[in-house]
Amino acid sequence: MTGTPDRLRVLVADASPFFRDTLREVLRSTADIDVVAVAGTADEAVRLAEQHLPDVAVVDVHLSGDGLHAIRRTHQRVPAIRLVALCGLIDAPSETELRELGVVEYVIKGVPNRKIVAAIRRAAEENAAR
Repeated sequence: MTGTPDRLRVLVADASPFFRDTLREVLRSTADIDVVAVAGTADEAVRLAEQHLPDVAVVDVHLSGDGLHAIRRTHQRVPAIRLVALCGLIDAPSETELRELGVVEYVIKGVPNRKIVAAIRRAAEENAAR
């Protein structure tokens, strides 16, 4: 499941084609990350997670077809994948719900790219610690 020791395998799933493409390019330009799949819908995200077995899946909670459902299904079917949620503003109940669904990190959309990359790395480190 894990990539080479120095490269993380990442799936990107987001409702916005512009955001998906931008995030994919940002991650591809990062020395320690390989983008192994990109999804635009919840069903596609789950299917690609099962097919590619990334180390980390970055999933938009507003993904077409219900991002929270995609997060839940991915966590149930392939629990070793570390999940990073992309979301708007978040409050304590939402954070609790995300954690219960299997999310180990979440990122508010609009933060600098370096914060998304850092969240992906933290999520992968949590996986390595298990």
